[in-house]
Amino acid sequence: MLRLNHSSGHELRLLRETLDLSSDAQQLVVLLPADEETAQSIDRLRRGLPGRLRAIS
Repeated sequence: MLRLNHSSGHELRLLRETLDLSSDAQQLVVLLPADEETAQSIDRLRRGLPGRLRAIS
């Protein structure tokens, strides 16, 4: 489990899911909320930001 302290004061607990793409030696990593409190915190953070979530490579 990954724990992050967001600057807004929210502690985010996240689970990492990894998909290995062996044909080209790459990985796709997805972070998912580990519990309902984190899911709600992420929803509150998303509502305060303009635009959408985006992928970062």
